Amino acid sequence: MKKLFIPKYLKVVLIMTVVNLLVLFIRNQIIDTPIHDTLLLNLFHGFVPLFIAYLMHVFYEKINTFFFWLISFVWVLYYPNSPYMISGLKHIGADAADIQNYDTLIIFSLAMLSLFYGFISLKLMYNLFIKRYGKKFANTVITITLLLSCLGFYMGRVLFLFSADFFKHPVKIVVETWNHLFPISSNLSSYALMFLFGGVQLMLLLMFKDINDVKVEKVITSNDSDKTNK
Repeated sequence: MKKLFIPKYLKVVLIMTVVNLLVLFIRNQIIDTPIHDTLLLNLFHGFVPLFIAYLMHVFYEKINTFFFWLISFVWVLYYPNSPYMISGLKHIGADAADIQNYDTLIIFSLAMLSLFYGFISLKLMYNLFIKRYGKKFANTVITITLLLSCLGFYMGRVLFLFSADFFKHPVKIVVETWNHLFPISSNLSSYALMFLFGGVQLMLLLMFKDINDVKVEKVITSNDSDKTNK
């Protein structure tokens, strides 16, 4: 029987998810004011892009061009849900200071977990686009996705629209969003919000990317120093 292979990043995701949910459960058992419904729903939505990207990765060889682009389009629509949880800190209530401190850490941890979902899905989709169309094209698609995620963040946080709404009322969604973005001179605050969200996301992406470039320098021992002096 063929042994089931589970990628290391999925194992990390599973462990992180279980730990975060366990901490949230313990918190809600101790404190009378639970915070879970919205957070768990947002976390689930944040996981969807990773689920889609992983299925694309697993079944890549069996997916024709039409379905490749169709599923990629769905992934682009759902990707903003992952970094969206960064704004979850606004859900901290007016409880006692110690409770607020706990909730800040818990919500921040859940937001980073959701962001981790999204970044892994970005990496998976990026590799698939490289494999099918080359690196230059993949860079273009991921850049467009990140730009659209800023718009998606604005639509979710300010307009209270969701990814699924696009499938239900696409024309209405486009018209409503357009009316809130144009004319630009009358909606500068909207663009400022999207710009800040894009900047935060880009900063985190660069941090996660470049941390792999850090090399462990050789430790100079006394023996090495003696050899150098000789």
